[in-house]
Amino acid sequence: MASVSISLMAIRRDGGASSHDAAQGLARGSKRLQRHAKKRDTSGGSFGLAQARGSEVMQPPKRRVASKRAINTGRRENLEEQPMSHPDGHSATITPSPIATAGKVFADGSMIELIGGVHPAHPQLMLSAGSREIIGPLIEYDGQRYKPADIESSILQEMTLPRRCCAHGTAREFLTDICKLLTNLVGLDEKSASLVGRIILCTAIIDAVSVAPVLVIAGPDTARANRLVSVLRCLCRHSVPLTSVTPASFCSLANGARYTFLISQANISDKLQKLLNDASRSDRKIPFRGRLLDLFGIQVIQSESVLADDPWPLRSIQIAMVPTETALPAFDQDAQRQIAAEFQAKLLSFRRANLGAAQRLNFDASKFSFGLRDLARSLAAATPDDAELQAEVFELLREDEAESRAARWTDLTAITVEALLVALHESPGKAVYVSELSKLAQATLSGRGENSTVDPGAVGKRLRLLGFFTEPRDAKGKKLRLTEAVYNRARQLARDLDIPEPSELGRTEVGPAGMT
Repeated sequence: MASVSISLMAIRRDGGASSHDAAQGLARGSKRLQRHAKKRDTSGGSFGLAQARGSEVMQPPKRRVASKRAINTGRRENLEEQPMSHPDGHSATITPSPIATAGKVFADGSMIELIGGVHPAHPQLMLSAGSREIIGPLIEYDGQRYKPADIESSILQEMTLPRRCCAHGTAREFLTDICKLLTNLVGLDEKSASLVGRIILCTAIIDAVSVAPVLVIAGPDTARANRLVSVLRCLCRHSVPLTSVTPASFCSLANGARYTFLISQANISDKLQKLLNDASRSDRKIPFRGRLLDLFGIQVIQSESVLADDPWPLRSIQIAMVPTETALPAFDQDAQRQIAAEFQAKLLSFRRANLGAAQRLNFDASKFSFGLRDLARSLAAATPDDAELQAEVFELLREDEAESRAARWTDLTAITVEALLVALHESPGKAVYVSELSKLAQATLSGRGENSTVDPGAVGKRLRLLGFFTEPRDAKGKKLRLTEAVYNRARQLARDLDIPEPSELGRTEVGPAGMT
């Protein structure tokens, strides 16, 4: 006789029923399912979950539920399958609850993706395993069942999802198509279109990057800025348009959905800025109301406040929208739906073909300044199978690299390390007080036209952050012993931060005894 599995989906305690009555109710439910299983065996069987060949899809049948008078053992999520014994000798199996997901990648390269359903509020899942595609509201793979992520219906209404998958060509061909669309619909120049195009591709391989880049849109031409956001909504993976965002409302979004956040609002508060910075790193989880949130994803910021004082200088691509004489072409709802349907299907194909390669990519970003390396790696990962496109990242970020170096010229971290290098080369093996280092830093700033004052306390804190530890305070203050370990650490920081050696600054280099 075929084995029977009973899913206890609605277990509750009935105060008026005895344990014997509950066991009898469970036994009756088991017998009914056994009779139903015999009927299915004689009629050729049936699918328990959505299964298909190619693009054919079969819907899951209705499932029977265990007796309503079953004993309540306590509600638990994702229970492991385990036998359940009863006084009359019957047994049942508790089937694990489906895992909610907005997308999952398995070790063998198979993927589960969230796709649009007949109604926007009821998405489905698509399993791609080799040449097979299985679509349905419930998917089973490797012994575990999966269901669509619990995303609030109003968000699903606005969220852009693919309905199918179709060939995208090569990464170069797909990027070219995207850039042409950005140029025609928004009027972006070649460089800006190339950068934005890579951000779009990056949304598809977001699982392969450790730091999510930010696309900053600002400038007086709000019509073109709004148009760019509308186009990005059609092209980016899991894009969601947002406004009036606060830290609390941002944390209310679904966990682990890998959204592309399209945030359009006049100002970004300091608290929201910090939260967005934390959410841009894949290894950081945000505590919120007793749980940890995973809100990692690409961020697009359209705001009036970002270009004057950019809060994302090391991981952002800035697109300035200035007025032009060229009129924008029509881009109505029908055109948006058509473009979204075509490019979302191709973007899903791109993700399938390139995610694994992007995760394995070892891009050498050492030529960039330390702060730009994460952004460079993310942009290179967007085209993991094309070395020539990856090499273009150096030219695309050339201006950002120059600005980063100029900003570092007066950065407190850089001038602190520079002052320490000078002390190491002028007083090898001795000790230097923090107040003396702050005077060296102040002289460096003054020589570069900066009028700001360097506080010794700030220098001391920065030394600790950089891994240097001072000796206990004496009458003159705290001092740092210039040991060989300090020398080696300072030299390594200088290389990482691209700080010139004292000899390059017009000073004579004299290393500590025994140091080369």
